[in-house]
Amino acid sequence: MHGNPHALSANPFSMNRAAAVTRLTLWLGFPTARAHFDPLTLSEDDRARLADSRGSRRRADFEVSRALLAMAEVGSAAHSLSHSAEHAALLIAPDGSRIGVDLEINRPRDVLRLARFAFDEREVRALESAAPESQQALFYTLWTLKESFAKALQLGLVDALRHCIFWMEDREWRGRVPTDAGWSAAVFQPRPEIVIAVARIGGNEALQLNTWEWPPKQRADWPLMVACAGAPSGADAAPA
Repeated sequence: MHGNPHALSANPFSMNRAAAVTRLTLWLGFPTARAHFDPLTLSEDDRARLADSRGSRRRADFEVSRALLAMAEVGSAAHSLSHSAEHAALLIAPDGSRIGVDLEINRPRDVLRLARFAFDEREVRALESAAPESQQALFYTLWTLKESFAKALQLGLVDALRHCIFWMEDREWRGRVPTDAGWSAAVFQPRPEIVIAVARIGGNEALQLNTWEWPPKQRADWPLMVACAGAPSGADAAPA
């Protein structure tokens, strides 16, 4: 596997500030967004997805995410979508950016069994050694990071689960990602049960990340659970 095993310990994201180099926007859409869904705004591909959607839950997730996408008017900008349990996350970046977002609802499940099947051994050991009350949060932190990189790198989910690896060292988050480019990642907890991870490939400069919620449309300031970054392969790690 290629990629730089080092990570930048400094926070690569500048929250809601104008001085950062590259601007990204992260939206969280709530179940009430479904009332704003308009099938006339769908692309041809999304109309086909809607026709193929089966089950009320799957359709509700789709309608919330597409209502959010229509409201944000992304145009030609790069964007990534994720949805779960009638919530949606939308990450927007300049055209040509390689980005990914994943939203998960923290719900009880056998996280150790899932991790032993799909995660790296180092991550499994971290989960096994974590206090029982912390295992769920750690699992969803790792899962959302991996799935956001699956989208940013266009990897299959199984490959991302096994080859995008994250760990704590000296109280700092570090990671190894299968790319020779620099990368940045962050995980937020907008609500106790909601976890959102964002990933960007290319560059290791500080980023301006503007966070919003809708509906109603309003600025958001969410707890930051994780922030880490990696230098391009062959470059020395340095503060972002």
